[in-house]
Formats: sequence, structure tokens, C-alpha cells
Amino acid sequence: MKAMKNVIKYAAIMVLSVFIFSCEGEDGAIGPQGEPGIQGEQGPQGQQGEQGEQGEQGETGTANVIYSEWIARDFETGGAAETNTQLLATLGVGEFDLAEDVLLVYGRREVNVIVSEVYQLPFVFASQDEYYGFQVSNFAGGASLRIEVSTLDGGTNLFTFFDDFRFVIIPGGVARSSIDYSAMSYEEIVKLFNIK
Repeated sequence: MKAMKNVIKYAAIMVLSVFIFSCEGEDGAIGPQGEPGIQGEQGPQGQQGEQGEQGEQGETGTANVIYSEWIARDFETGGAAETNTQLLATLGVGEFDLAEDVLLVYGRREVNVIVSEVYQLPFVFASQDEYYGFQVSNFAGGASLRIEVSTLDGGTNLFTFFDDFRFVIIPGGVARSSIDYSAMSYEEIVKLFNIK
């Protein structure tokens, strides 16, 4: 009797297993995507981070720096003289402020076709006892910039050491710093202010 119950039990399990496996079909199609859920509340703002390191100082601004082309030597009196002058530029109102701006004047001489030398004025050409300087004169409409030359020994000279001259005006807003521009070489000024 017990054996019969076991046989019926195993037979029922077999029939049920065949029925389950024979009913298995293909997977159905994927249903439509549901609507997104409700957005949760924004969390509290985090703590402010530490301040970053200070960046490197930028290059000096050059937008307002005024400079001339090289102006050929053309002293006003012909022949040898004890003193002489040349008008280098007439500056309009607002172009130069004697109290605020830095004015640099340079003389250039060509040593040969390839090499030229540039010196900042005032300059003394000792072997010929010549002094090269400049003078700014204010007037109602602006200012004039003149090259002034003279001999140191009272003699008469032609003042031909320099071939041409140029000036650079560094406005007070740019010039306000600990830098002494007059102590810099011409090459350093050209590089610093991107002068052509």
C-alpha cells in the first residue's frame, strides 16, 4: 500500500512537471516606460571651499603707451655750433602730463649696416665734449618736445653722434609701480611694452 502511494506520488510529480514545461511560451513585449518619479528636495548647500592660490601677475598693459617712430637728426642751425636744438614732437592736450607720465627719449647711431647702438638721453659723448638732452615745454594747446645739444668745452660741433631719435611716453596709470623705467635698457623697454 505504501509502495502504491509512492508510485502515485511520483507519477503525479512527473505529470505536473511535463505540464509546467510544456506551457512555457515566448517572452512578452517590453511594456511602455513609466512616468518619472517626483523630484526630491534639494539638499543643503555645502561649505565654501578654501580660496585658491593667487595667480601670477599679468603683463604690463601697453594700450596707452605712446611712442614715436625713429625721427632723423635735423638740427635747426646749419654748420658747427656751440648749442643746437631740434623739435622732436608737438604733443596735444592729454597726450603728456609732465607731473604724472614717464618720458623716455633715445638716440640711435648706426655703427655699420647691421649694428646700431641706442642710448637713453640725457647722454654725454665724452670724446667730443657733447651733451645730448631734451626739454619739454608746455603751452596752451599741449607741449613740445625738443632735443637740445651743447658742447661742454665751449667749442663748435656738428653734433652728428646720433642719426635719429625717438620718444616713449608711459602714462601715469601704467607707470604707477615700483619699477624705475629710466633704469631699464632700451631693449627691456621695447620688450616690456611691445614697441615695434
